[in-house]
Amino acid sequence: MAIAAPFPAAAGAFRRPAAPATQRSLHGSSSSQSGSWRLTRRGRVVVGVILSVPFAAALMLVGSVQADAGTSPVSAPATSVVVVQPGESLWGLAQEIAPGADPREVVTSIRELNGLTDAPVVPGQSLVVPSFDR
Repeated sequence: MAIAAPFPAAAGAFRRPAAPATQRSLHGSSSSQSGSWRLTRRGRVVVGVILSVPFAAALMLVGSVQADAGTSPVSAPATSVVVVQPGESLWGLAQEIAPGADPREVVTSIRELNGLTDAPVVPGQSLVVPSFDR
């Protein structure tokens, strides 16, 4: 009885089968895949986390700056309330409450304090006016 060899006899040195054309070799790449990236789901999550960390840090920094801005003490200008009498205008009030100041600046500050437009004031109207040292 003859025993058959379990493997065919190799004619030369052992050779590894050729890699498929879709795999990249260690020393080069195929021309169809050069420059392409392929990320797995886990890789996309990692990249997303890495990119979002600086954004989250910037948001926290801006939030802390805004929170500090609201807590700092701000000295509000001293004001008083004046009721407009018949025949009075903003110009006349400005000259009366701040005789040494430029009336244009005082009228502007009265308009800003009260949210007034160019409409004239009416008798009986209450106005918040800045207080000036006399």
